[in-house]
Amino acid sequence: MNSLFKSRTVWFAIVICLFLWGNTLAAGHAPIPSVVSMGQLIQPVMDLQDDDFLLEYFLQEAKRYYADARLMIVARDTLGVQFEVERLVATLAAIEEIDEPLPEEIQETVKGLSELASTDFNGFISNDLQSLLGQPSLKDQLSRMSDLVDSLDKDVGFVVVDDRDGHLPLILNSRVKTMIKLLSDRKHAEFQVWLDRYALYASTIRPILASYGVPEELIYLAMIESGLNTKAYSYAHAVGPWQFISATGRRYGLKRDWWVDERRDIIKSSNAGAHYLKDLYDEFEDWYLAMAAYNTGEARIRRTIRREGHRDYWRMITLPRQTRNYVATVLAAAIICQDPESYGFHIKELSDWEYEIIEIDRSLDLDKIAIALRVDYVQLKNYNPELRQGVTPPSKTPYPLKVPNGKSGAGNQAMASIPTSDKIDYQVHYVRRGETLSVIASRYGVSLTKLVQANRIKNRNRLSVGQKLVIPAPKSYTASSSSKKSTQAAPPSADYEKMVYSVKKGDTLGQIAESHRTSANRIRHWNGLRYGEHIYPGQKLTIYTRKKNG
Repeated sequence: MNSLFKSRTVWFAIVICLFLWGNTLAAGHAPIPSVVSMGQLIQPVMDLQDDDFLLEYFLQEAKRYYADARLMIVARDTLGVQFEVERLVATLAAIEEIDEPLPEEIQETVKGLSELASTDFNGFISNDLQSLLGQPSLKDQLSRMSDLVDSLDKDVGFVVVDDRDGHLPLILNSRVKTMIKLLSDRKHAEFQVWLDRYALYASTIRPILASYGVPEELIYLAMIESGLNTKAYSYAHAVGPWQFISATGRRYGLKRDWWVDERRDIIKSSNAGAHYLKDLYDEFEDWYLAMAAYNTGEARIRRTIRREGHRDYWRMITLPRQTRNYVATVLAAAIICQDPESYGFHIKELSDWEYEIIEIDRSLDLDKIAIALRVDYVQLKNYNPELRQGVTPPSKTPYPLKVPNGKSGAGNQAMASIPTSDKIDYQVHYVRRGETLSVIASRYGVSLTKLVQANRIKNRNRLSVGQKLVIPAPKSYTASSSSKKSTQAAPPSADYEKMVYSVKKGDTLGQIAESHRTSANRIRHWNGLRYGEHIYPGQKLTIYTRKKNG
């Protein structure tokens, strides 16, 4: 407990220092590019070289929001805590949306902030916010349980429980026994919930595993990863029952955009999980090593094999603690499920997860579909967990919506009576320095009230640079059409030639103007920039310079 307190105190001190230091550099922060359509990925439009800048920017902002929320606790301002944590959650999500593999130290920083926020602000924030921060999964908890076995087994002996061809070899050693005790005692209620989900999904997942030549017992890997929860979200920004991060999910064909996140779909993610596990087995030729690689990454398993000079998972001592316990936990779950009553559990009769498909050829709100089909809205969402915005996505091909059995018959007629969702006409705006809600509302021609309601803003006077706002304006009406009413100027004369300059980090209009022997006012005029409008790294500026032979 003392070590936890010390680590949290150190974290808080570091964050406060970074926050204070960051404020001294605030004038140098460049804004985030302004607007994209929701039909695309919701992320700033900029060149890849700007990812480092964005990453640094978002990390500093996340630390600042965490520090502000802690200060709000001291001030006993509950609404202030809620507001700052909302911004923290949005910023952590923006880090993931950069959509590039994150360095390990950045992942640790993001994970640390999520863990601290989840515990430090418990009781001050809503349950929805708490779940967005992510609750530690069992595999995350294993890395912090110092009382569990975290080194070589003193008892090198083991008992073979099941070693049939085509199945996962189940053994019972001291590490597996420890995990059985953990699941049946300390985690009993939680594990029973997982078994209830297992009864619902096993008949769906097991055939998928078999189709890839993967042992059916590896369904218990998904159970340990997420509790078979389609809504699971981890500190490492892994999502869905198989806990894919964005990059790995994309590698295995899982689509993720503003409308859908297929990592949450039980069928699509199970296919991806089985494919990934089969690839890992093909490389390591051992299911224990394949599972360990699923947990910690194949690169680390390769390094461990080279470092230790062997391929015996149970003898590997340089793996992270979580990974040393991970395979044993999967085996423990499999052994318990062979005879659940002996451990105080019960498994309901396995049922087929049955549904019917309705082809939706336009964007419809799920709540309106639920009313038209006379089904429960929550039930409909649970059938289609990959839908992120509560609406079927706009697409050239019909979207296959899952509905309860018996509801597809009248589907086409019912769908025809539902108006097309207006959510497809929304845009996203990233706040720039100096902008207010009134300025943004005026730019898009929407009312201030609608803008506040669309973003659930509680304090109209507190916006942050880079903050993502949903704009209830048609896609055909863009910020550029109103924000750049000043036309871009033609060349001063035939003696001048046009060049395009890419803004670098730290650039100012004054510096750019001086280096090109012109004025900042002219650059603004040539590019349709308003006075006071900031430039950002990666932005392309048109500049006219006098010809050398002129």
